[in-house]
This record gives sequence, structure tokens and C-alpha cells, in this order.
Amino acid sequence: MNQTSNGIEVFLTFLRETEQQYHMAEADEQEANDATQDLLHFIELEDHDHEEYARLSEELKAVRKQRRKAKDTMSETAPILDWMDSNRPVIKSLEKLLGDVRKAEKNTDGRIYTPRVRKKGSDD
Repeated sequence: MNQTSNGIEVFLTFLRETEQQYHMAEADEQEANDATQDLLHFIELEDHDHEEYARLSEELKAVRKQRRKAKDTMSETAPILDWMDSNRPVIKSLEKLLGDVRKAEKNTDGRIYTPRVRKKGSDD
């Protein structure tokens, strides 16, 4: 059933998921930064043959791509988080509105009509 509350719910879910996405990207970036440092220290402090340098180079490339993807996600979602931070009262108001609309929807679900007058010829 298409309910009035769906649009409000979709928007609030979008905000929550975007916030989660940003924080996951932050963690991914930190993990990639740590992996980059590990690889660089390994290259710096150990002797390697050409094949090992090539393998480490490929690993470093993959880690840097992971970092770039995380930074892009953060860049794309940061304006939404900024908006959320400056509009917390609006978000709280939307959450209350969602509750009120759901309550009204629940009150109209399963409603039956009781006739006020009886039909002629009906048995008592």
C-alpha cells in the first residue's frame, strides 16, 4: 500500500545511510593510509629483488585506489553531513512528523463503517 509516510521515511533513511557511508569511508581511508605506511616501511627497510618490488608496487597501487575511493565518497557525502549538522532541529521535526503520520495511517487502517440507520426489512 502506498502510504503518505513513505516519502518522509525514504528521506530520513537516506540521511542515516549517507552518514554511515561517510563514516565507513573514513575508516577505509585510515586503513588504506596505514597499509600504505606498512608497504613503504617494508620497501624502505628490507632488500627486495625486482619481482618483489613489482609485486609491492602493485599492492601499493591497489591500496592507493582504495584510499582514493574512500576520499571520493567522503567528498561527495560531506556536504550532506554538513547540512545535517546545521539542521538537526529540522531532522528531529521530520522524525516527529513521520511518527504522527504513521499514527494517523494506523488509525485509518482496518477502519470499518457502521451504518447509522438500519435498512427496512432487516431482522432484529
